[in-house]
Amino acid sequence: MYKVCALILAAALPGAAAPRLQIVVVEGEGAINNSRAHTGRDPVVEVRDDKDAPIAGAVVTFQAPANGASVVFSSGNGTLVTQTDASGRAIANGLKPNGAQGPFEIRVTVSSGAETASAVIAQRNALPAEQKSNSKKILLITLLAGAAAGGAVAATHGKSSAASTPSTAASGTIVAGTGSFGPPH
Repeated sequence: MYKVCALILAAALPGAAAPRLQIVVVEGEGAINNSRAHTGRDPVVEVRDDKDAPIAGAVVTFQAPANGASVVFSSGNGTLVTQTDASGRAIANGLKPNGAQGPFEIRVTVSSGAETASAVIAQRNALPAEQKSNSKKILLITLLAGAAAGGAVAATHGKSSAASTPSTAASGTIVAGTGSFGPPH
């Protein structure tokens, strides 16, 4: 879903014409950025005229908050100035969230000729849910494998048949063995 925003000072006057610049938020609205990994969703906007045609070469400024939850762009700070491409799009590349968690807004200002428009892109910085440790899974697998191996050893050494094999007792006499099933001793 795209978010369309536009603000032109002349539009606030009675009888004024419809806004001539429109800012369409293509990507980044409602994004949740990972504060731990310092990764986030780059905002992308598209600038269109009153006939809904894309405007190439418009100057676009992305500005993040100076305090609290925020981001920096590829410029290394919270402000990035760029231009729209041939399809009317501008991207705030290299977005990296700071360590503060919470919601914030990126302000977008566009100017083309004498026209200006602005919009906001709402995002949030958050820490991802704690991932469960794989060490518990590894321990469980190891225990199960050990139990299976122990069971296999018990099965091969504890086997006896109806005709049992004679065994040697400590006194040196031969005693007939008896068949038994059960856990290893």
